[in-house]
Parts: sequence; structure tokens; C-alpha cells
Amino acid sequence: MTHDPSSECSIPSHDKASTKVSARLHQQCVDLLTEVDAFQSLLKSNLRNPQLVEVRQFRSNVNSELKMLQKLEQKITVQIRNSQRIPEEKGLETDNEEQSNGELSSSRQIGADGNSNDVNTEIEMRLVHALRSSNMPFYQAVWDIARNSCEGLLAMGKRFYWDLELETNRAGKGSGGGNKQANKDKRKSVFVDIVAADGAEWVKVSTISESRLLFEMAKKGWEAESEDDFSDSEGVRPAQRTILRNFDGEDPGEHDDDDEMELIKLARDLRKAADATRVRYKHPRVRLVLPKIGEGSLPEIDDILAELRSYGIQVECQTNLTPRQGKSDLTRLLPQPFKNFTPTLNVDCTLLLAMVSDLSHIKDITILPSFHRAIVRQIEVEKDMPLLPRELWPSMGSHELICASEAAVRMREIVELIGTSTEKARMEILMESPGSHGVDRKTLIEQFQVLSDHTVPTDWAIPVKIVDAQPEIESCLAERKLPSVADDVAEGLSDINYSVFMYGWVTNMTTITSNRTIDKQIEITIEKNRKDDESIEGPDVWVCDTARSLVGKDKGRKD
Repeated sequence: MTHDPSSECSIPSHDKASTKVSARLHQQCVDLLTEVDAFQSLLKSNLRNPQLVEVRQFRSNVNSELKMLQKLEQKITVQIRNSQRIPEEKGLETDNEEQSNGELSSSRQIGADGNSNDVNTEIEMRLVHALRSSNMPFYQAVWDIARNSCEGLLAMGKRFYWDLELETNRAGKGSGGGNKQANKDKRKSVFVDIVAADGAEWVKVSTISESRLLFEMAKKGWEAESEDDFSDSEGVRPAQRTILRNFDGEDPGEHDDDDEMELIKLARDLRKAADATRVRYKHPRVRLVLPKIGEGSLPEIDDILAELRSYGIQVECQTNLTPRQGKSDLTRLLPQPFKNFTPTLNVDCTLLLAMVSDLSHIKDITILPSFHRAIVRQIEVEKDMPLLPRELWPSMGSHELICASEAAVRMREIVELIGTSTEKARMEILMESPGSHGVDRKTLIEQFQVLSDHTVPTDWAIPVKIVDAQPEIESCLAERKLPSVADDVAEGLSDINYSVFMYGWVTNMTTITSNRTIDKQIEITIEKNRKDDESIEGPDVWVCDTARSLVGKDKGRKD
């Protein structure tokens, strides 16, 4: 929903601190909502399914902050009006309008006794305190960090868990660590402010100030102990090192969490959650941003920063941050799932069928009583989110396309059995065959365009080249070029999936498919059998969110 400026509360011109603070925060809210709305519009125009990028909750939080500010502005307005009337109405009763609105001010009641200034000052202080406690500066900081230093945004706020059976989180989709389930303990979780780099980066923002951090260090009893009084057996004094500690005894695990500093607890929780989550077989990298903390001026602060980094977390302070820009190009925040595709793509049978299906090419298909419910549903989805122009063609771009011979044979069998005449014609153009041999790409595109209601991209690299995958797979496995877990993966695959996914793995080629079940099966098998080997990576697979079936013949139809 786009923010409506007409809903803003108007505050009378006044020089009170609360008025100035409120006006500034209010404008920040309006500007931030405008930018978030612009980004959501960008998602709708560029993604087939914009809901995959989680921004709505962040926007809702900012909008709630605006409503809170509007309520405070109403109180400020009443306070100003009352303070302006008191000198003129000293000792008089309140009017009926104020009583009916429930806005009777204590300053108005005490005004007759000459104490209105003290009460007005107290109310003003309370209002300023409430305004300065606003979450708006934090939301603004999170958004600025996202738009200035992130790309491939997947979520503005997401919770991740640990102490569970390790779950994979393919680019933020599927049953990843971010999904909240009834059996997950929120106490064993961490809230990440920004999930970027298509899931590979987590960013946590803390707007704690240096003074607050130093106060907490003192309150928690943190001490800096120097080791410069010790020397080794030869009398050589080691380089001075500072140890931060807030516990007694030798074992840091003995101390109570209540005595731990919040930032240290946060770093530890981020590390636990990241270690329990994998994105494309790797743990996400973690970045902690402290926009109000400087580095290099206070030893105590630098010691805390060093402790945070000891958890394998990238820590950025105010000196490392990119200054807030004016209106920036929000397109960098769009997900980039195709960014790391290999020059040649290995195409699964599921997407070969989607590329020739009438459902993918004919905009107005008459729904017949004989259609299966799944077909009807695909027709309905296609109207709002066409698969080829919004996802498949952008994913393939100008990449060379190949497929395993087993996938090509299976695809041809299905199309010959149930395909319509137009689906068969598209197959002959799409797939490498005697009929396409020697025909240039421009001619093939023109032929394919006749059979599609969508504009076929001129750089689409058809025909799809058919390869014999078995020799390369068997050679690679025999020479043990893949990790030993590859044997476990291979055992669980059907012949066609073995050819498709194993070929992509042994050739380090991106495989594109809509078979999420097999992709997830491979991931689970690898995670169960990786033991302590953190370097193991499975095949590079991109899963299309949806598939397209063939329309299928009506009974008795001969085409």
C-alpha cells in the first residue's frame, strides 16, 4: 500500500523541542515509506513472484511508527493550544469541547494556581523523551545500510534458529533455517535485519552508542587484563595482549548469560544460527554494523570490537560506512539468482517440457471440463505471472543450453504421447535434431515466434544441444574427482535424474530445473554424510519456482 500524505497530522508552528523532533521524525517516516513503496513496485515489475522478497513486515513496522508519531503530534498540538490559552483564561473552567475530547490537560487545571509553567515543562520533557525513544532512527539506519551496501535482497528482517537438525536454506527458500515452526524455540534463535546476496549474507544492525556501550561494560563488570607482566622461559616478554573478561575462573563457559554483554551475546547467537544454516552448501557470512561506534579512539571499545570479530563476524563501524546518499538506484537490491550461472546451462527435462507447453505460450486457453485441476491452476497462474518472459527466458539469457540424452529422450516420449500439434512443433525447433541441423539461430527464433504469443528473445541460444552424459560421469566417479558423498547421492537417483544432476556436478555446470524434490533430496543426503568436511559442495542447481505441464490431448483427439 502506498503511503497517503493526506493522512499526516498537521502541527501548529511552534518553537518547542517536541515540535521540531516530531516534525523531523515524521518526515523521515514519510520518506522511508516512499522508498520502500518504490522498491516494492520494482519487485512487482521485475519478479514473477515478488512475495519471495520479504519486505512487508519492515514496511508495516515503519508505518506503525508513523501512527505512533501522529498520536504524539496530537498531544503536542493540544499542549500548545492549552499553553497559549492559559494566560487568557486563568482561573476559568475548561470548555465543553475539551472535556468531550478527553484532552483535559493537567497544565490547564493547575494554571489557575500559577504553576502552569512547571507542568508544561514536565509534559514537554515527557513528549521529547517519547519522541527520542522512537524506533525510526533504527529503521532508517537498517534501510540506509541495505540500499548503500547490499545487493540481492531477500528479506528485511528474518528469524533464524539453531540447535535443530541442520537445515539447508536454498537462497532463502524451502525449509530453510528462517522458517518458523511450532517446535522451534525462539530463545534459540536470532533476528537478522537484512538477508542479502540472495541469502548468502546476513546483516545485523545495532545502533548502540559508545557511551551506552561503556556504561554496559562497567555494569557487567568487564575488565581488561594485561599480560605484559609475564615472560616466557627465556625471559622474553611477549607482545602485550588485552583479554576481555566478565567472569571468574578459567572456563568462560561457567559464567551466567545475565553477566554477558548484549553485543557479545548477539555475536555468539549470530554465529550459532549461521553455523546451523547453509545457503548453496555454505554457511552465510555475517556482518554486524555499528553506525554509532567509532574505532581506534578508545581502547575499551576496540577490545569489544576485537571480541566480536573473534566469532568470525565482519564488524563495521561508522568510519567504514558509506555516507547516506540521495535517491539511489534500488535495482541493485533486486534478487540476482542468475548472477553466478555458468556460461553453459544444463537443462532438466521438467523445463524442456515447460518451454514447449501450450500453457507457456498461448495467452487465452479455453478451459475445458476434461482439464485436470493442476492444469487449470497453471492456466490461472500463467495469466498473472507468465513463466517464460518473467523467469525462464531471463534465467537462460544468451547462455549455451545443453541437456543429457536421457532427458531429451524422456521429453520426446512425453510430447509424442500427449502433446498437441503446436507442442510437437515447438519441440522440433527447440531440440537439436536433424531438422534443425544447419539452420541458423535467427531462423529458429522466427519459426518459434510463430508458435508463441510472447515475444521470443532474439539471443535465446536454441537449439538445445544433446550430450551423452554417461562417459564423463563414470570417468569422474572412477577417478574420485567428486567427494565420497557423491556415491550416496548417486544411489538415491533415478536413471534420468542421475544423468541430469550428476552430469551438472561433474562438469561444474549450473543445472536448471523445476524438480525441487530431487534438489532437496541431494542437499539432505550431502548434509547427512558430510561429517566434519566443511568444504563439500554439491551440484550447482537453480530451481524454478513453478513448472508447466503439457495441455494433454482430449480423449479421441488425434492431433
